[in-house]
Amino acid sequence: MQKKIFYLFTILCTVSFFSSCKDDDKIDDGPKTDWAEEIAGTYKGDLGVTVDGNDLGSSTQFIYISRENTNVTKLELRNFKIMIAGTALQVGDITVSNIPVTDANTTVMLEQTSTVINHQALGQLNVTVSGTITNGKAALQITVFAVTLGQNIEVSFSGNKTDEVEDNTDYAAEVAAWYARESLTITGDTIDSKWPSDGISVEYEDFNTIFIKSFYLSFPANEGSTTTTRSIPQIDSIVLVKDGSKLLIDTITMMVPPRSKQDTSYLVLSGDFEGKTLTLNMTLSTKDKKADYLFKGTKKLTGATLESLTLNSSVLAIQPEISKEGSGSNYPVMIYVKEGTTEAQLNLVPTFKISEGATITQGGVEYVPGTPVDFSKEQKFTVNSQSGKTKNTYVINYSVLNTNFAFASGFETWELKNETTDSANMYLMYDEPADGWATSNEGAKWIKMMYDKLYSKTAPYPVTPSEDAKSGKAARLETLNTTGQAGFGGFIPAIPKVTSGTVFSGEFIVNISNTLKSTKFGYPCTKKPISFQGSYKYTPGPTYYVCADPTKANEVKEDNSKTDAPAINAVLYEVDSYAFDFLDGTNLQTSEKIVAKASLKDETAKPTYTDFNINFDWGSNKFDPTKKYKLAIVCSSSKDGDKFSGAPGSVLYVDDLKVTFE
Repeated sequence: MQKKIFYLFTILCTVSFFSSCKDDDKIDDGPKTDWAEEIAGTYKGDLGVTVDGNDLGSSTQFIYISRENTNVTKLELRNFKIMIAGTALQVGDITVSNIPVTDANTTVMLEQTSTVINHQALGQLNVTVSGTITNGKAALQITVFAVTLGQNIEVSFSGNKTDEVEDNTDYAAEVAAWYARESLTITGDTIDSKWPSDGISVEYEDFNTIFIKSFYLSFPANEGSTTTTRSIPQIDSIVLVKDGSKLLIDTITMMVPPRSKQDTSYLVLSGDFEGKTLTLNMTLSTKDKKADYLFKGTKKLTGATLESLTLNSSVLAIQPEISKEGSGSNYPVMIYVKEGTTEAQLNLVPTFKISEGATITQGGVEYVPGTPVDFSKEQKFTVNSQSGKTKNTYVINYSVLNTNFAFASGFETWELKNETTDSANMYLMYDEPADGWATSNEGAKWIKMMYDKLYSKTAPYPVTPSEDAKSGKAARLETLNTTGQAGFGGFIPAIPKVTSGTVFSGEFIVNISNTLKSTKFGYPCTKKPISFQGSYKYTPGPTYYVCADPTKANEVKEDNSKTDAPAINAVLYEVDSYAFDFLDGTNLQTSEKIVAKASLKDETAKPTYTDFNINFDWGSNKFDPTKKYKLAIVCSSSKDGDKFSGAPGSVLYVDDLKVTFE
């Protein structure tokens, strides 16, 4: 029976919108023709459900009715969720259109209407709806027959039209906080009111939906036991309903994990938020003990964010940038200064904007506004929430903003990376183009280091300098057969079968969890790019492999219908932050941040050097000098190398790359 009720209540959730669908408002005297207009508005009432005579309780619900046509309405039940024994039955937003209404003197009638719903989980549901709306009060009856289960659900709705306008406020965001204990009264089987000792945490879950984090309640010990606490599990999917100045929590009944098989516990909880006060009425009971709790807590904010750092100095290139992503509770902050800035010029007075109610400290001491700070050295500031339950540390460093990157290279100068005289580690050395260019060599190094039996330590790197150039030196890019191996335990990614040679403007920082995110493409660009030019030659490899799922880079299939092709691209994209905002191998071609591109379209082999000059394609976009942009130049020996597809042995030479600006 319990299982059936659970299923049937899910059905209820699906069809309960019918129950609250046909509400009415107060009927004015005199002849009316458009009753849809008369009943349009917001309705509030109780939704009750019984299954085979078993009362499953009721909940407060809002129904929104709007006019669609003469005597035709649309009804909306938004974010519909019901708690049953601590389990949330979620339906979401429900909308019913084209509902006819008729008049019978002072009552608007919902004539008995049947429909069929094909429920994703429960199959066919036969629904019959009837009801009345008199003087602003709706009385509705719904019968739902679940064909698969062979049972009926009876649903009733009783509600009144309110004076409230349609309310789209997300109250959940307003009440999410720590509520410090102000008072706790226990009656019934009394015990010292120790728990919750300091307060209760309310967290944001969804629109007008919160959850209460796990907490303890003091409760009399069982005979022969000294344990006087009960752990209340997290209470999810609590829907907030506005009632005047209050936000209500409808009654929730849930089972509490027992301390023994004979000690089944139930918690009944209701409450409200008003102003900055949370009131919870709770009853915790076992077979032979029962305690009632009245908890009142005062809102203490849990925000601990450094929202901005402002410095007033001519040495700044831009105002400091704060990363939205941190390591644990540590977040990097970058101060960009102009070339030629001395350390003495970095003794500056910061202005911090932090979360409401929070404080900011350095070394455990609260920062005094107006105090100079030596930003020539790494500095750490901690933001502490008003509640004292949350803190985040911001690690501040400085760097010279590189707005003079040339976005051009003849690949004449290369740097030896990981130089060593240790013969055992010489395989770690490789050449890299100088002056801000990076390659996929670091990824190949990682494969050699971790899986030398798959890809030999003596095997070549994908990017090397070459004397076979248009002029001087060129970059030689080769797609390699790195054998391929499945990942391990969800921590080590799959080793690809196909590893393309890539050279690009930016940085390569190995990301173990997602190797495509290892590429940090681009540098700040403050001028409008017009064209992208250079020289290249290309020979595709003999056998093309397709990887259907980039998360399984080791799994490929031969595709004799495909021939490999090079990728030569220049991509301009908008950023929120120069320091912490990048496109990478997962989104270079697809991101919504892309503003303009210049891409080589010719995919044929080129046995000799071929010049190209490609105009940037802006589409409907425009360059805005007030915004922040990055420009990335990316060349690869396999066009679909970012999908781990391509032909090992494909070789691309690139030389004399250059972007022309307006």
